[in-house]
Amino acid sequence: MTDDSGVSIPQRHALLVEDEALVAMVAEESLRIIGFEPLSVRTAGEALAALADRPNLDLAVIDVGLPDMRGDDLAKRAREMSPNLPIVVASGYDEADLKRLFLHDHMTAVLGKPYTDRDLARVISGLGLAIVEES
Repeated sequence: MTDDSGVSIPQRHALLVEDEALVAMVAEESLRIIGFEPLSVRTAGEALAALADRPNLDLAVIDVGLPDMRGDDLAKRAREMSPNLPIVVASGYDEADLKRLFLHDHMTAVLGKPYTDRDLARVISGLGLAIVEES
């Protein structure tokens, strides 16, 4: 990937934790559009293993409704493992309760589902990550 001046931009990697295959495909594409290479997993267990194996991740996007652990609990475990990792918790449920859970964690944001590329980009930008959209 290069910027407008032709300078190479290092590839950024995002852990995507989503158990629904169709939703994961859409989210993967959204992440690619805004400059991240997704590493997709379907369970919290797989996510924890990926976090342990890949300490260089730039972002995590975590669905709340996972089969083996609530996504908000996974986000808290991810925070313990990677204190500076920006985390987006995505949910199709009431966002207010989730936002209260992460009120004091400035590196975690809550995003309602369904979301667009722009919604995801806005939330990630709010976590301090620059967005580089593919041309």
